[in-house]
This record gives sequence, C-alpha cells and structure tokens, in this order.
Amino acid sequence: MPYKSDAIIIKEENKKSSMIFWVFFGILGFLVIYFPFFGSNLRFQTGTMLSKVFTTVGTVLVTFGALLFVWGLFTLFCGKSGSGVKVMILGFVMMFLGGYFINPALVGVGSTGKEVPKGYH
Repeated sequence: MPYKSDAIIIKEENKKSSMIFWVFFGILGFLVIYFPFFGSNLRFQTGTMLSKVFTTVGTVLVTFGALLFVWGLFTLFCGKSGSGVKVMILGFVMMFLGGYFINPALVGVGSTGKEVPKGYH
C-alpha cells in the first residue's frame, strides 16, 4: 500500500497566461500604431480579399448548380419525374445563390426590378 510520502509531485508552469498576454499586447499595438495611419487602406484590402472569396464560392455554386440542373433534366426525361424535379430545383437554388455571391446587384435587379443602391445605406 503506497504512503503519502512516496507520492511524486509534478509542478507545471502556466504558459497559457503568457500567450494571452502577448496576444493582447499584439492586438493593442496593432490598434495603436498601424490602424490610425492605414485603417482605411486595410478596410479596402479586406473587402477586396472577401470579394475574391465570395466570387470563387459563387462560381463553384453556379457550376455545380448547372450540373445538377442538367442532371435533373436528364433524369426527368428518363422517367423518374419526382427525383428529377427535386434535383432541378436544387440546381436552380444553387445557381441563384451562386449568382448572388458573384454579383448581388444583378440578383436584385432580377428579383425586384429595381437596381440595388450603391454605397452605404
């Protein structure tokens, strides 16, 4: 039977608080030094990067949506009307969402008839 005097005590250092400290001061330094001089430029760079991401996602959605739409059309003509219509509707929804990701103004014109206002609302 082990005794309390035979126990091994391991003391671990707390490195997590040190990392949080450096992250906090890194964010604070960014806000104090970089942001006042280059903040508006950073906003446009972030917008450009996100625009490329949304355009890529939209292109992928439109491509897969078109493939699903054609697949559903072939399935519809081959005799399985229920599943063909479901796949066609899914393809159409994917193409609509992809079009919205690529250019929201064109989707707004198509759905409301009026052009989407530019700038901040």
